[in-house]
Amino acid sequence: MKKWFIFSLIFFCISFITLNAYLIWKKDSKAEHTVYVHDWKRVQERNIIKTLDTKGILMPQEEYKVYFDDKDKEFLRFLVKEGDEVTAGTPLIEYATPELDQVRDTLESDISQAEGELSSIDEYIAKLLDYQASISSSNSNYAYEYDSVFAFEDDFGFTEDTKDTEDTSNDVIISQIEQEIYKQELEKSKLEDKILNYETQISLINEKSDSAMIISESDGIVKDVNDQLGNPVVTIASTSLSIKGTLTEEQLKKVKVDMLFNATVSGEKAKLEGTIFDIGSFPDNEPEIDKKNVYPYEAILSEQAEALPIGTTADVKVTLDQALKVPAVPQNAIVKQDKKTFLYFLDKNGLVNRKEVTTGLHSGDLQEIKEGTEIGQVVMTSDQSHNKSKFATTMQPTYLKKNTFKNLSSKEKWESFLIGVAER
Repeated sequence: MKKWFIFSLIFFCISFITLNAYLIWKKDSKAEHTVYVHDWKRVQERNIIKTLDTKGILMPQEEYKVYFDDKDKEFLRFLVKEGDEVTAGTPLIEYATPELDQVRDTLESDISQAEGELSSIDEYIAKLLDYQASISSSNSNYAYEYDSVFAFEDDFGFTEDTKDTEDTSNDVIISQIEQEIYKQELEKSKLEDKILNYETQISLINEKSDSAMIISESDGIVKDVNDQLGNPVVTIASTSLSIKGTLTEEQLKKVKVDMLFNATVSGEKAKLEGTIFDIGSFPDNEPEIDKKNVYPYEAILSEQAEALPIGTTADVKVTLDQALKVPAVPQNAIVKQDKKTFLYFLDKNGLVNRKEVTTGLHSGDLQEIKEGTEIGQVVMTSDQSHNKSKFATTMQPTYLKKNTFKNLSSKEKWESFLIGVAER
């Protein structure tokens, strides 16, 4: 009789434990149980920036090659040597020609053409500045501005990337306009140097009727002088620096012209910033089987670096994509199931609440949440396997400091007080 009772008691206990374990762990079970939450985070407003790392070298932004056509001309002498620093208008070569009137007419024609191009650039820059002034730095009138930027791009030839990005902000549009203005200012500067060059040559012809001179079109340093008169006879490296380097085939698929970048140079605290200006369509080296290709790129600095020698190596970070001031959570808070994405929220009622969300840009440990959450909501970052369950979290007595209470608003202080009274 005692054995029967003992076996019955053991069987009852085992059945009770088994049944409760089944109800607790059964998916969508209605049995009420409490989940102990080890780790949780609040949804925060963050800037998520996806970058690509590469290397580059500080090099002259341009090299100006000077050519000498000896047809109907007689070379007299070089007026500069290697290493000389020259400015726009500096005479480089002196030559004699019997057809100075024709040369003068050609130079005057070139001046007229350059002035016409200069006028067109001024009009274009004025339109860019007017459009920039019409855009607010906030997104309050986003819909109107987003439609208007399409018309602006059609008029001025911006890339289609902006049209396809629905979350383009006014700050990004303004940045693109600033980069375009910068490029046009460069072209304007080159034209002004050309006009000065032509005017100087005409002045020299008028002063010295038996010879003429070839003039430098820009500021720079004389890199090479060819004493054998092989073209180019003079090569001038500009004093404006840019970053030049190469991209692998994988990097080439991601990096586009006009993307922003920042770069650091060893020993320098300040970062260099600018945009990707040009990417080569052909490999830098001769293509070979079983040999990886690299493609040249050039990045223009928005502000010229001072006291940095040519050839300095720079670590370059190219901004592939960015989402500014967006709701973000740690990557380990994301749960994917049946091609859907979920977050497990801890709500004010003390329950775990699973909700489907729409994700955006991901970089490092941060994931943008486009839809389904708000700043400040609490999400689980561990044990995301319970829904509609009560939860408990670890006490954090070290959090109870005077500064913590000072940071609470009056509304939050009263809410906390009333909840404490009600719970009693």
